[in-house]
Amino acid sequence: MSKVKTGLIVLLSGLAIYLASQLWFANTSSRNFFYSFFTRSQPRDSNDDRIFVQPCRFITNYGGNRFIMQYGNMDVNKLRESCDNVILSVLKDGDRLGARDLSYSDVFGAPGYIYEYAFNMPAAAFFTAFGKSGFTDELEYITSIVFIPPDAIRTNTIVWLLDEANMRMSGYSARQPLIPVMPEDLKHEIIYESSAESFDGLSDKNVFIAKKMEAGYRYASVSIVNPYAENELLMSVIEKNINVFFENPAVKLSFMGDNNVYTYSGADTVVKYYQNDVLEYSNYRTGEGNAGLLKNFSTALNFIKSDKLVANEYYLAGIAQQNDDTVFYFDYVVNNFPLILPDEYKLPDEYKRGDAQKGTATLSHAIEVTVREGAVVNYKKIVYNFVTDMTTKTADLDFKQILAEATASGSQEKISDVLLGYKLERSRKAYLYWIVRLGAQTLSKIG
Repeated sequence: MSKVKTGLIVLLSGLAIYLASQLWFANTSSRNFFYSFFTRSQPRDSNDDRIFVQPCRFITNYGGNRFIMQYGNMDVNKLRESCDNVILSVLKDGDRLGARDLSYSDVFGAPGYIYEYAFNMPAAAFFTAFGKSGFTDELEYITSIVFIPPDAIRTNTIVWLLDEANMRMSGYSARQPLIPVMPEDLKHEIIYESSAESFDGLSDKNVFIAKKMEAGYRYASVSIVNPYAENELLMSVIEKNINVFFENPAVKLSFMGDNNVYTYSGADTVVKYYQNDVLEYSNYRTGEGNAGLLKNFSTALNFIKSDKLVANEYYLAGIAQQNDDTVFYFDYVVNNFPLILPDEYKLPDEYKRGDAQKGTATLSHAIEVTVREGAVVNYKKIVYNFVTDMTTKTADLDFKQILAEATASGSQEKISDVLLGYKLERSRKAYLYWIVRLGAQTLSKIG
C-alpha cells in the first residue's frame, strides 16, 4: 500500500507541475513588455552605462574655425567608438597635462573631434560609466571633450576635458592613436563656427553658430504623426495603445477626467492622455532602495526602449535630482537636427480639440522619466513621431540678422545658448528654427 501511495503522490505532483506550467505559459503573447517591470527586477545592460556618456552631438573640427555637426546615429559612428577607446586609454595609463582656465583658442586651434553634452555631466559619473569609479580629476563637470589626433611632431593623442560651467579645462596625453581629420568637400554641408573665435563677447561660453550659405540650405520638412490617433482621437483608440502599461488591462477603469483628460486607472497605475497630446504614466509601487545614478538611468532607458510607439532617435538632454527622485530628460533627433521644444511645452490653441481650453500638460523635453528607488514612477512624453516629408524648404541661416533682432531690445544679457533645429509649427509640421537663449528669454526665429 505504501508503494501505491508513493506512486500516487508522484503522479499527482507531476500533474500539478504540468497544470501550473500550462497555466503560466498559456497565452504568453498577451503578456505585455511592461509586465516584466512589475514581476521582477530588470537586468542591467552593461551597454547602458556607455550610452549615458554618449554625446548629444559629435563635432568634427576641420580647422580654420570650420566645424560639422552630427546629432544622430551615435551607435554606428565609428569615429565615436575610436574616441571612446581614447578615453579608455586615458583612464588606463594616460599622462596628465594638468588643469587650467579654459582657452577655446587652444583646444579648437587644431583639427580634431569634439564630444558635446546637452547638460553638465557630473565628472564622477562620467568616469564610473567608463568603468573607472576611482579615477579623479579636479573638474566638477564635463560639458565637452576635445580630441586632437597625433601629427608629424606629436605621436600621442591629446584629450581636453572641458568644464564650461566653471570655465576650466583638464588635459591628458593618450597612447591610443586616432585617425586625423581628412580634408573633404564641405560645400553642401552646414558649416558651424565657434562664437569664441568669431563673435567676441557674444556669450560667456562658446556656442556653435551655423554659417550663412549663399544659395541657402535646402532641407526636408517634417510631418507630425500621432500613433495614438486614427483619423479622430477617441478614448477607445487610445485605450488599445496604453494597455501595455497595465499588468491586467481587462480590469482597469477608463473615464474622462477633469478638463477632458482621458484617464485610465489600475490598482497602482494611472495613465493620462492630455488635450495637447502629452501622455503621462504614473506608478505608485516602490522600488528596492537607492539604486545609484547609472542604474536609475538604465531603468529609465529600458523603460523607453519598451515603449514601441517611441519611433525617433533620442538622446539624454539633462538630469535633475528632486529629493529621492531622479528625473532624466530626453530629446529627439530628426534628420540630424535636434527637435526643440520651448522651455515649457504647451501647444497653441490650434492643437487643442473641441472647446477644451484646459486639460493640457507641460513638458520641458520630449520625454521625461522619473525614477525612484530603482523604479519608474512617472513617464511623460509628447506622443508624436516625426516623419520626413517629400517636400523641402530653404533656410538662409543668416545668424547676424537673427542676432540683430535678438539684441534689439537693448538687453545687457549675454546669449547663453544658440541651437539650430526642428521646431513644431501650428500647421503640424516642423521646420528649421534658430533658438537663441538670451538671459531668461528664449527667442525662436525661422532659419
